[in-house]
Amino acid sequence: MTESNNPPFIEAASDQTASNSVQASFAALAIGQYAQDDNVALANNWRQKLLAQPAYCWVLIAQVVVILPHAAHLPLWLIGFALISIGTQLPIVKAKFKHIKTLKRSYQSVQMLGFLVGIAGLWLTYDTAFGLDIGVAFLVLCLVSKLWELYKRRDAYVVLNLSLFVLAALFLMDQGLVTTIEVVIGAIAVLLAFIALNDDGNQQGDGRLRTLGLLSIGALPLLVILFLFFPRLPPLWSVQLSGQQATTGVSDSMSPGDFANLSQSTELAFRVEFADQRPPQEQLYWRGLVFSDFDGVTWRPNPSVQAWSWNSNTPTPEWVTTALASASDAARLSPRSYEIILQPTQQRWLFGLDYPFAQSQGIRLTSDFTLIKNRPVTQQLRYSVLRFAPMRIDTVLSDNARRINLALPSTGNTQARALAKQLFAQSGSDPVRYMSAIQRWINQTEFRYTLSPPPLNENRIDEFLFETKAGFCEHYSSSFTFMLRAAGIPARVVTGYQGGSMSRGGNVWEVRQMDAHAWTEVWLADQGWVRVDPTAFVAPERVEQGMDAMTQTQGAALFGDGARAQISYQQYQMLQSLRRLSDQASYYWQKDIVGYDQDKQADSLLKWLNIKSVTQQIIWLGVAAISIMTILILFIWYRRRQYWHPVDKPLIALSKRLGKKDKTLARRDSEGQLAWLDRLSARLVHSEPDNLSQIDIIKQYYRQLRYGRLSTLNSSHLEYQQTLQQLNKAVRRYK
Repeated sequence: MTESNNPPFIEAASDQTASNSVQASFAALAIGQYAQDDNVALANNWRQKLLAQPAYCWVLIAQVVVILPHAAHLPLWLIGFALISIGTQLPIVKAKFKHIKTLKRSYQSVQMLGFLVGIAGLWLTYDTAFGLDIGVAFLVLCLVSKLWELYKRRDAYVVLNLSLFVLAALFLMDQGLVTTIEVVIGAIAVLLAFIALNDDGNQQGDGRLRTLGLLSIGALPLLVILFLFFPRLPPLWSVQLSGQQATTGVSDSMSPGDFANLSQSTELAFRVEFADQRPPQEQLYWRGLVFSDFDGVTWRPNPSVQAWSWNSNTPTPEWVTTALASASDAARLSPRSYEIILQPTQQRWLFGLDYPFAQSQGIRLTSDFTLIKNRPVTQQLRYSVLRFAPMRIDTVLSDNARRINLALPSTGNTQARALAKQLFAQSGSDPVRYMSAIQRWINQTEFRYTLSPPPLNENRIDEFLFETKAGFCEHYSSSFTFMLRAAGIPARVVTGYQGGSMSRGGNVWEVRQMDAHAWTEVWLADQGWVRVDPTAFVAPERVEQGMDAMTQTQGAALFGDGARAQISYQQYQMLQSLRRLSDQASYYWQKDIVGYDQDKQADSLLKWLNIKSVTQQIIWLGVAAISIMTILILFIWYRRRQYWHPVDKPLIALSKRLGKKDKTLARRDSEGQLAWLDRLSARLVHSEPDNLSQIDIIKQYYRQLRYGRLSTLNSSHLEYQQTLQQLNKAVRRYK
């Protein structure tokens, strides 16, 4: 940090004369303007007061607007350090220091200490020196450190330029519509700070919005041209960007109570674009994780499940080949294709209809038909999936798989175990008849489907089946699977989503957190794994109509009893409407703006303009950009061109003609027309007496047209036009 040649900050703060001097420091001007605020007649509205803030304050405002959006992605300690750093730059804080040397020495020490501690903090937080997240965090740390040496205008320009890079780094973390709005607001704040830096004398802030508008009008057309024509070439468009820290409602474990909370959320989980006809609502089981391990409370995936990665050189696994061979010819030859646009989950598993098969690099398929991505989904992910017709899966169950899907804790839930043995014996040890017996028992025992189930304790299966008898999909699937295993029938829990609804635009299927669901897969001899949804025993409309339709039908009763249920239902309806509007806007933004990649560019714009090479594309880009800039320059020139009164035009022409001979004879900018003519007459008394009378005639006509009776007439009036012609002739006769 170099010493400033300008007057010290504090000295200028205490000396009003210094703050108004040409050489006053940047921060001192802020103090000086604060001192004059009482004498400045500002407008009463908040917008005018905000625009009238001095440049120093606008620089600090811009820093707040730029840094706060990063709070969603960066460590909170870094955001806190940034806000503290901004606060210490306020003029009222800096004015506490009595000497400039003390101020700079103290701030420089804090700057160096904060930067070094920040570097150590980033290393401990991210445990790496590479990556987009730590790179963005380091950029923010550099901006924050620069704030501690904010003394001169040069420092402010550096801070604002660095702020633009920090602002653009938001797009490395997320490319959603909300992030774009945040960047636009931040860019406006930075531009206003730049404008204020060059407009310090304007204490009322007049014209700053107009200047911002002119800058925006010039930038937007160029932005559109660059967006449409700029080549989408690697490596920039192939960089794996970071993502937002959002998570879906389906976790890697399940116990009764988890999904009950999520079913009241209208947050979007993923969208689906079907290439052909959409399957019926009751067949839309979006498979996620498969839970085979149960400890009496929580279901989890078994770690021994094998995963298979597809590529063109890898042979199809035997279990996939066997499954396809057991299906009909139509099922093997006509798989249905659809695309899923998954929201960021920070997890590796994906979703797909039974039974999913994704032939994409980076996506694996496990032996229990779970789609797994090599890396967590940190940003919106689009992937294609093939859906086969119902087929027999694992008709021969290995001993290890049988053992895994029959395992139960050695103790606990004794009532459920006893009931399972009783019903199984009454069914003649037939699995299908046994499942029907469980269904009849549930229907006869008055079980209830609710979004607000009571809490459960240790023996959750017994408490649900014999005490509360009120629950959500996870309660029914967990208990049903337990009952099957207790009778010696292999079974497992599958979690994911069921159903969904059409978007407001009617062109895409939307699955939300409220559609989170759990069901059971049971293994039957000669049939393999078969899906059974025990929730349909109690609430068949949940499967047939979907969660959204069921909520609309049953209303507040689905949320519990009393006034609290009514409030929850009203909140749900309001949030659902707002969420759907927001999601629809976000969908089109991601689809048409963020998703405008090289393929879409080639299929639309380049094909329409018959552009066949990158060279032609760059030429089109250059021509379009130059054309837009030319139009803008002409527009600005036209708006700023000088307007002259018809009576003044002849005298302006005369002044230019005389100025070519002698510059002293030309009219000065601050000189009135008659004053100039009087000065010209005084010069011509001795040098050009012949032109003196002509000057008197010009002054006579000019007074009549500008200040006499003729000035009240319309310029198109005959007498006015005749006198104006006489003035023009008099000007031309002057030699």
